[in-house]
Amino acid sequence: CMLVTKRLISQTGLGINTVVIDPGHGGKDPGAIGVKKTFEKNVALNVCLKLGTLIKSNFPNVKVIYTRSTDEFIGLAARAKKANSAGADLFISIHANAAGSSSASGFESWVLGLHKSKAALEVAKFENSSILMEDDHEQTYQAFDPNDPDAYIALTMRQSAFLDQSLVFAGLLQEDCTNKLGVKNRGVKQAGFMVLYRATMPAVLIELGFLSN
Repeated sequence: CMLVTKRLISQTGLGINTVVIDPGHGGKDPGAIGVKKTFEKNVALNVCLKLGTLIKSNFPNVKVIYTRSTDEFIGLAARAKKANSAGADLFISIHANAAGSSSASGFESWVLGLHKSKAALEVAKFENSSILMEDDHEQTYQAFDPNDPDAYIALTMRQSAFLDQSLVFAGLLQEDCTNKLGVKNRGVKQAGFMVLYRATMPAVLIELGFLSN
């Protein structure tokens, strides 16, 4: 965490004063469910709280804000709005993956962009599907249908002003975790994640690994 942040600042010139950490899913939305009935929402929350503690201990001047710190359901738009309102310098959304294949493994980071494969689209569709659990989601997301592939083309035509910085951070994160943890590096990928689309700062969504394995 310390190495990645220092290198991010040196390579992008960013001053990081406020970090928003976003545990994926929550409440009535369990996210992916592992073979031992492990809920993604719980894994994401536990990891996010530990990440926040590490940042606070290594960077006492950096303010850490959680989009949720308990098991509660929060809409994707509300998560990004919280980060925007706080004037955050970095948005980190943490999730855990699942797949039908028992051979799937590894750690991957995502930034906003147009998916380049069906698999990337499916990940975004799954993570965006929680908007269907939100009240008045048709009004909030202007009738965006997370299950419609064509909707993602329009979504990602808006290129984020922070895409380059997001890519730098995601790349450093993948490198650091590969070197220190020895996990399989699945790389940095792009797809139309609604929570990243609405964030007005460098933003990365992390898939920690596969609960299904």
